Amino acid sequence: GRAALLAAAGLFAIGGVLVGARVARAQEGPDLAGTWAGTLENHPARPGAPRVDVTIELGALPTADSTCVPWRTTYREQGTVRMVKDYRLCRGQGAADLYVDEGEGLRLRADLIGGLLLSTFKAGTVLLTTRLAVRGDTLVEEIITAEDAPATDGVVSLRTRGVQRLTVVRRSRAPAGAPARWTPR
Repeated sequence: GRAALLAAAGLFAIGGVLVGARVARAQEGPDLAGTWAGTLENHPARPGAPRVDVTIELGALPTADSTCVPWRTTYREQGTVRMVKDYRLCRGQGAADLYVDEGEGLRLRADLIGGLLLSTFKAGTVLLTTRLAVRGDTLVEEIITAEDAPATDGVVSLRTRGVQRLTVVRRSRAPAGAPARWTPR
């Protein structure tokens, strides 16, 4: 009925905005370069879960074709390293071809829209959307997880399971261990 038509019109309008945003890909991307430090929050929180401190070493958004920059994230609980993710943020052919190289052949598409670095992907029966924004010297990355469901001709509402929010502050402009005259490639 009327509600379905309004919902479809809204989706069409949203789609038009997103299509229009794709044209704006040549816009300047977020200022990513540096070493960042802060904390990770999970919502809903696990009772008794320890605080997770995070350090990110990240290169500048690649601006030349066929280049990658380091994206290393270290997770600590009570000062002990629990996990290190050694990824790369890459540009393939053209400004619209961004991806996160997680290694072992796993590449996740990334899109630059409205100054945000976004990625949406499925892992098993879970749909994940990452949203990374930089405001001054603060970087916030959110990962929203939802239960996946098969598509239909109508609207499919998905149950959101959680939000993981990483808030970090830039500690230096060049990633740790980079030469004094470090230039991202």
